[in-house]
Amino acid sequence: MMKPNINRSIRQLFLRQKNLIYCLFLPPMKKIISVFSITVISLFVLAVFGWMSVHISKGDKDFGFANEPIRFMYSFLDQFNKSVKEVENLSATFLPIWNEFEPINKLESDLKILISYSESNSFRAVAIRNLKNDSIEYKWSIPEKAGRWDRVVNPYVLDNKDLVYFYTDNTGLRRIDSTGNFKWKQDSVMAHHSLNVDSAGNFWVCTKNKPKGSATASYKIDGRTVYYDDDYITLIDAQTGDMIFHKSVSEILKSNKLNNYILQAQTAKDPLHLNDIQPALKTTKYYNEGDVFLSIKQSSILLHYRPETNKVLKVFEGPFSAQHDIDFYNDSVLTIFNNNSYPHWTTETKSKPANDENLVKSGNFYSNIVRYDFVSDKYSFIGDSLFRDQKLFSSTEGLHEFINDSTYFIEEQNNGIYWVIKNEEVIYKDIFRSLKSGYCHLPNWARVIH
Repeated sequence: MMKPNINRSIRQLFLRQKNLIYCLFLPPMKKIISVFSITVISLFVLAVFGWMSVHISKGDKDFGFANEPIRFMYSFLDQFNKSVKEVENLSATFLPIWNEFEPINKLESDLKILISYSESNSFRAVAIRNLKNDSIEYKWSIPEKAGRWDRVVNPYVLDNKDLVYFYTDNTGLRRIDSTGNFKWKQDSVMAHHSLNVDSAGNFWVCTKNKPKGSATASYKIDGRTVYYDDDYITLIDAQTGDMIFHKSVSEILKSNKLNNYILQAQTAKDPLHLNDIQPALKTTKYYNEGDVFLSIKQSSILLHYRPETNKVLKVFEGPFSAQHDIDFYNDSVLTIFNNNSYPHWTTETKSKPANDENLVKSGNFYSNIVRYDFVSDKYSFIGDSLFRDQKLFSSTEGLHEFINDSTYFIEEQNNGIYWVIKNEEVIYKDIFRSLKSGYCHLPNWARVIH
């Protein structure tokens, strides 16, 4: 009587086992078959592609419309590898053109600037370039071979076309004649950033002591010794290349009881970062001939310093940050290129909150020019709204120079763009294109030739 039920149970058990086997093994088998099929087809396609590529490269068979696509595909990898190699070997003095734009040139008269650029990966040149017609009017080929990172920064041309220059952070000053012959070399220190002429025609330059990359100063904090990179202000004789004056910025701060500024930097290894020395060319109510104004980037301060007495007469702490390039606008006004950035760049940020409607909006920062008036002891801005409208920003480097009361030149160094602004209108905007496709020449502190 129980046999039908037993048979039914056995049948159901068999069906369950059969379904279980299908569930366990059929999908993987389908996947294996699918992968195998794709592999076979792919190998077949590659074999056909290889066969066609060989015959197309030999030129002994014609596959009609398929010739060019296949030729492109088999040459693409070679071209890609070649492009990668070119970029890897390209000197860092070539800057990618990040964003193409329509150049502006409304200059009504000649405007000549002294620029440096790379003739090749290993050689640099300095030239007088007329922005009005984009012409090179005179050129010096630098006789010394350059490394991949070597830049000729802020060179200076004399009336007889002698050129004074340096490879930043690598050499001291050099003076060559109009045809590139050396008159002197000063290699006891390494020059960097700016080069300016005093009233006697000698050269103030930011320097570092050798050897390159080694610590040149130290301090103790809570018993721990910190070693760091010091900067020096150095005066070089224009005729002989001899050193007239050489002073540590750390010593200047310490002797004037201002060494607390060394601790204000966002990096302990490079707490000063001197980037400009602007000499006073005459005596006025506010400074003496021979005084110098120093720009200390890392603590965002300027110093009014008198070398003959080793005295800091004033520390300027104004509405600027990571500034470069101090200039005299007139006898009672200084102007400063305000990078308006972090002294030591960072991308750190807290996470965006779920509700950001009530966040305090503390600013929308672009670079600008800061004006300091000795008479009123007040700061004001030049070009702030225009810089913001044009998104003009250079986190590092950058400079400005007034051509006249209403017109000024800007080097937006990080983006490779040169600007001329007149009555708050852009009358010139362009890059210095190189022969390397997609690259312009990295700006190196151009100098307006008056």
